[in-house]
Amino acid sequence: MSGHLIAGVAAGPFAAACLLLGFAGVMKMRRPAGTATAAAAIGLPAGRAAVRGLGALELGAATAGIAIGAWAALAVATLYLGLAVVAARLLRRAPGANCGCLGASDAPVSPAHVVVDGAAVVAAVFAAFGGSPLAAAGNNVGVRLAFLAAIACCAWLAAQLLDALPALDRAARAGGAR
Repeated sequence: MSGHLIAGVAAGPFAAACLLLGFAGVMKMRRPAGTATAAAAIGLPAGRAAVRGLGALELGAATAGIAIGAWAALAVATLYLGLAVVAARLLRRAPGANCGCLGASDAPVSPAHVVVDGAAVVAAVFAAFGGSPLAAAGNNVGVRLAFLAAIACCAWLAAQLLDALPALDRAARAGGAR
């Protein structure tokens, strides 16, 4: 199987991972408190400037990943690998703590964080063999629009898996304990 074929197959998941990473970066820059709390819980720099800097780095890597692919995909993979390590560390040291991955979210960290981050690493590494993931959709406007809609849906679903599902689970457990 050629590198370009692998990159083409990974283009959709990689582009969705970039959208999620860019959204997370924007949210960290806008509302750094949740991420600062999570970082402090595991001994990482937790100042607003550090969190906003991480958010800017995430947004920059996501933008480069979508626009360029190739080597920029390795930057995205590196960031997601770091996020997976942080999520695993937070799960181990402060289970039930807010993840802060989407800024001011009050969702607790969950094993899904590690899984989503790990899947993003794999997609980004495979995408490093190609160019911009947008090029994988070809030149047909309809196909490109469908591709963009699909990756937006995938990114939104991943955000719900990281944010809404753990919060819903926490609320259901609290309601069941009454």
